[in-house]
Amino acid sequence: MDSLHSRAVSPSSQARNLSFLAGRVPQLDGLRGVAILLVISLHYLNDSEHGAFGSFLYRFGCAFRLGWSGVDLFFVLSGFLIGGILLDARRAENYFSVFYTRRLFRILPLFYAWLSLFAVVSLFFGRFLSRYLPVLSADFRLLPIYFLFLQNYFVLSHSSLAWYWLAPAWSLGVEEQFYLISPPLVRFLSISRLKAVLFATLGLAPLLRTAVLLLWPAGRTDAAVWMPCRADSLAIGMLAALLWRQGIIQSWYAAHRTAFYVILAFLFSGLPVFTKWLFAMDAFWMASLGFSWLAFFYVGLLLWCLLEPRGLWSRFLQWSFLREMGRLSYCIYLIHLLLLGLCHALLRHQRPSIATPAAASISFLAFLLTLLLAKLSWHFFEHPLIHRGHTRKYRFAKRGEQISV
Repeated sequence: MDSLHSRAVSPSSQARNLSFLAGRVPQLDGLRGVAILLVISLHYLNDSEHGAFGSFLYRFGCAFRLGWSGVDLFFVLSGFLIGGILLDARRAENYFSVFYTRRLFRILPLFYAWLSLFAVVSLFFGRFLSRYLPVLSADFRLLPIYFLFLQNYFVLSHSSLAWYWLAPAWSLGVEEQFYLISPPLVRFLSISRLKAVLFATLGLAPLLRTAVLLLWPAGRTDAAVWMPCRADSLAIGMLAALLWRQGIIQSWYAAHRTAFYVILAFLFSGLPVFTKWLFAMDAFWMASLGFSWLAFFYVGLLLWCLLEPRGLWSRFLQWSFLREMGRLSYCIYLIHLLLLGLCHALLRHQRPSIATPAAASISFLAFLLTLLLAKLSWHFFEHPLIHRGHTRKYRFAKRGEQISV
């Protein structure tokens, strides 16, 4: 990473020093922390009751309407990081086995434990919890779909126990399907063909979303959650990883720094418009073009923190709180909505709200409980499993192939 701190270093040296196999990049942990905070802000502030129309609390809650786009930031990050790992390891003799073993230890144990806990709680405590959150057999029958990571093609009953427990997991389905498709593409396509596929995906995904919206009006939400419809956010992350490794991004930035900031500012200018008028995921202009806009904006933020590692944005992302949120983000993402719903249901017998000091304090309690449980999960469950998965190392026939393009 030393090369990122010196503009005198050549782009090719920068690409080599940012090895995706070498370890964590602090700024990207912080960016992951921003992503999870965006998602929390949606559920805890905007989706919760937040005051009468026109009141200060109402306007405050509405400011977080785009909190769902934290998922888009997660997609861009996944494309960049997973794509970078695959590119670095594409010539490894044990490419597939190591990648999928590591993903298995990272994703499956916690998610399957969470699904199994839902089944146990529903079976043994469903009658009690139904007084507060409906426990529906139709939702329970969808559980096998979640074990297969196909949940983004099915719909849960809103405000039921299953919805609070499992609704955020739709994006895990998108990412797991991405994990199945991307390794063979990186392994078997030449770099030029891979680049062509990624560029094509950037153009085809919004066209597919538009077609779904026009031809299947009853399935408007599908354009927001189907993996092929959201592939552009993942593809732009992978493309950025590829161009970074080739030194193209660094060279372009060195010659067009002002243009980079103008483009980033232009993309940022769309956010107030989205927040005011196009904030719904299934709104036509958001689903057709807005997702792509957000993907380009978020990849710009990602590259900015790497191109200017001593800049204000990068230093902000290295704030210990954000990095900790990023480290715990997987568990937080799975459990935060359930804890919010349960705390309000059990303590207030109402839906989540921040409209009164008492209700807001319960939401804050749910946030603290989420952090506590996520920390415990990380230290006693997730981190040991991740460490075990990373005992599997990539093997290369010749030294240095892991960084060849």
